Amino acid sequence: MKNLSRDAKLAIGILVTLVIITALAAMQRQTEQQYPRLSSLSSMPDGALALKLWLKDLQYDVDEQVLANFIPPEDVSILFMLEPLFPTESELQPIDDWVEAGGTLVAVGEQYGMYLLLDHYQFTFDYPPEQSGTPANGTPLFDSPVVPDLKNIKVGTVLQSDRDDFVVLVAYQGQPVLVSFEQGQGRVILGTITESFTNAGLKEAGNPEFVLNVLALARTRGAVWFDEWHHGLRSGAEILGPGEFLRQTPVGRSLLFVAFVVLLVLFIQGRSFGRPVPLPQEIKRRGAWEHVTGIANLSRRAAHRSAVMMHYHQQIKRKLGQRYRLDPGMDDKEYVEALAGYNSSLAKDELLNLLKRLQPNDVSEAEMVHLAVEAAKWIDN
Repeated sequence: MKNLSRDAKLAIGILVTLVIITALAAMQRQTEQQYPRLSSLSSMPDGALALKLWLKDLQYDVDEQVLANFIPPEDVSILFMLEPLFPTESELQPIDDWVEAGGTLVAVGEQYGMYLLLDHYQFTFDYPPEQSGTPANGTPLFDSPVVPDLKNIKVGTVLQSDRDDFVVLVAYQGQPVLVSFEQGQGRVILGTITESFTNAGLKEAGNPEFVLNVLALARTRGAVWFDEWHHGLRSGAEILGPGEFLRQTPVGRSLLFVAFVVLLVLFIQGRSFGRPVPLPQEIKRRGAWEHVTGIANLSRRAAHRSAVMMHYHQQIKRKLGQRYRLDPGMDDKEYVEALAGYNSSLAKDELLNLLKRLQPNDVSEAEMVHLAVEAAKWIDN
């Protein structure tokens, strides 16, 4: 390794990193995935895994198939959509067809992702003026089994609608929080009571009876399907082409990560592959004296003698009058008289003569140099 060049060591390091990350990504199983709220796969307090397992214990057939395209399974009687994330109109149309054929949709949510589904059924969210009171039954049909108490049912939002064909099952402060209505041969149940369906909520008194009453409203007791499609769980058949492979699989994301690391290393190095080859003009550079000489020669060729003399003329007046706040734009004679008024030892005739000779005129280069030397003495002294 000591004989390898820096580029070779860098290439080997990148290759080893690529192999390690790819192997780990291929072998890794996401044992602790972060599922959305009310996902039937989540064992977290806000998940719904306990509800799915409980339905299995109640002899409900729970369909757990993963779909490539969102279409409710035909052999399912009850569809749970718990906090769905932004279902579109094209995805809600198959649900309408399925409900009209005799299915029962139970859609519960209080977050913004539920808004599109509520709007599809002409409902919207509203917020109670104050969080006080206990939900109450809105219909005698909601008693199979009898709910002993609704005090553990937590309400954050209520429903509003201009429809007049729905039944209020549970109300809070006079506003519906759980409703049902008929659609074709099926039934739609909408609500904002989400805590009762969670793993933590089912442990509280009254919530299991509440969920059983919701299930009892189904048209037919049959198979149950939890909509995980709108929680991001899709069939692998959707991975089409290398683009989706890179974005949706652990191996693909690891490859993107390694590619990013490689580009970052190359960017930090500030060069492409291989050692940089310096340009000829970068190898041989001019010295400072050459620059000064070059500028002087250019000025000489351009005949800038008048500009140089005017520069010294202005510098003398600006330097000598700076202490007394004299305007360098004054006439030379007035300027010298004013300056002599402040400084009696001033050789004003000599200064006035120098300023007169520094006025722009056609002078030789030697005379310009002589005048510049005299001006420098006045400026420095």
